[in-house]
Amino acid sequence: MRRQVPTSVRNALLVLVAIVGVSALTALLTWVQQDEVILSWARGNSSAQELLASGGLDELRAAAIVPKFVPLAVVSFVVFLLLAVVLAAFLVDGHGWSRMGLTAMAFFGLLVSALGLLNHLPTLFVVLSVVSMLLNVALVFFLWRRDTSAYLRAV
Repeated sequence: MRRQVPTSVRNALLVLVAIVGVSALTALLTWVQQDEVILSWARGNSSAQELLASGGLDELRAAAIVPKFVPLAVVSFVVFLLLAVVLAAFLVDGHGWSRMGLTAMAFFGLLVSALGLLNHLPTLFVVLSVVSMLLNVALVFFLWRRDTSAYLRAV
């Protein structure tokens, strides 16, 4: 017989799904707006600025110094998705350590979002960073509510 999952745990799971959705959208936008991402990255790199000035965006895109943003975004998303699914399953089963893992993920998400705000990315990425930050704060809020703690202790 399964125990009743409290509202705070259900809300944490809904917020986690929203975070995964924002992460998926960010990975997709990295592909769709690849040129804008490369240009944003190039602003802070003098070698990239030289390549851009001499050969344009095509030469910059082909240069070895440019990080492969799309594969990085896709791999990061897949790893995040798998970790979120595993930790969510253990949370629903009442394992307290999963709350610690999800909290650590939320703080890491806050850090990554803050870095996104500091690196002069295109506007959509800035908006998604702010949304992600708010969702990560909400996740921590729901994970550490009293009814979540009682649910996790009752196992």
